[in-house]
Amino acid sequence: MKNIIPFLFPLCLPLQAATLHIGSGQPYANLTVAANVAQPGDTLLLHEGVYAGGLTIINLKGTQDQWITIKNAPGATVIFEGGGNAIQFIEPAYLHIFGLIFQHQTANGVNTDDGGTYDTPAHHVIFEDCIFRDMSASGNNDLLKLSGLDSFVVRNCLFQNGAGGGSGIDMVGCHYGKISGCHFQDMGANAIQCKGGSEHLRIEANFSKTAANAP
Repeated sequence: MKNIIPFLFPLCLPLQAATLHIGSGQPYANLTVAANVAQPGDTLLLHEGVYAGGLTIINLKGTQDQWITIKNAPGATVIFEGGGNAIQFIEPAYLHIFGLIFQHQTANGVNTDDGGTYDTPAHHVIFEDCIFRDMSASGNNDLLKLSGLDSFVVRNCLFQNGAGGGSGIDMVGCHYGKISGCHFQDMGANAIQCKGGSEHLRIEANFSKTAANAP
């Protein structure tokens, strides 16, 4: 477990980067179009606006030395509204998601998974300074669902108003992850759930208020 921090953090800055501008009046109308052409080291920069959820992004992969970053433009409020999931990332690698808001989803807020292939897990994903809120569901629906994800970080994120039977973060078969500095408020079943063989996880310095069960 002690090797997670040096393994992840020194590698997060791309050595070479193109910036793909996304939004109304920008070269790329939406995140899916930009993701389809993104190369290792690129930054997918979302400009001010409300973007439709329900996206599926497959095999978005940076490299160990050239991560792909998805983030809001400086000072911009970027909201992914509705959809079953705001975004489902399938088999991503070396991906940093920063400064985005996800709200009013009906299944899970954001899904990150291995595509059902245990021999090729999703890996090296960071969620940082994001907001997951206001699920439009009342069952076992999670704000952030992680399945088959290795070597990951969830840092300084807000989870608010979860589904009645769901989690803030739900992990299935996840390994070598760190969840820190996050705030959970008005969750349903629990704030953080680890199951399905999840192990080697570090959960520290988080705050939970009015979750049905402790993390």
